[in-house]
Amino acid sequence: MSIDAISSPTITTNASSTGGALKGTQDEFLKLFMAQLQYQDPFAPTSNAEMVGQLAQLSSVEQAKQTNVQLADLASAQAAVANANLASLVGRDCNATVGKFSVDSTGGAPPPMTVASANGTKGASMVITDANGKEVRRIPIPDGTTSASLAWDGKDANGATVAKGGYSMTVDKGASTSDITASWTGRVDAVELTANGPRLRIGGVLLAPGDIHTIGTESAPSGQKA
Repeated sequence: MSIDAISSPTITTNASSTGGALKGTQDEFLKLFMAQLQYQDPFAPTSNAEMVGQLAQLSSVEQAKQTNVQLADLASAQAAVANANLASLVGRDCNATVGKFSVDSTGGAPPPMTVASANGTKGASMVITDANGKEVRRIPIPDGTTSASLAWDGKDANGATVAKGGYSMTVDKGASTSDITASWTGRVDAVELTANGPRLRIGGVLLAPGDIHTIGTESAPSGQKA
């Protein structure tokens, strides 16, 4: 009498096509492991070393998952501490490098800009573009300027208030012979926690904390004595 080997069903694992790493829950892994034991060929059973290796893989996967959870919790805690520390900037006069910024629906005039150049400027201007790179406003820098304060009223070239969204401000040096630096200058009114991370409100614009390069003393809100 001959004994036919029990054929094992096809068991697939949800593995990455690139790294081949096991994915899924611990229960899924154990079900696959038990199915392998149940349907293994009795004449060619799975070796003890292979089973131990699979169990070690399960332990490694679970440890990696726990590590990821703990790292996520640590990152959240650090972010909360960082956001709390940003609150110390509220009420302080700061300078922030011009670049990307946001305008929202709360209104308010953008803070003034301070521009500086080693030599007198010539044909230079501040250029404001929207998120698509389209120019919405160009503010001339007076010729011969080495240090000056410029104002932007938050409107486009047609005199309409710019829409809510992201914008960029850059310096067009024109025919100037030296580089021109430009900074927002104003009081931090609030820290806002947005979907893109914390933002500092200075006047009518929202700036990334990393744009701040000078932190001054605390100042009083407009209309109040310090």
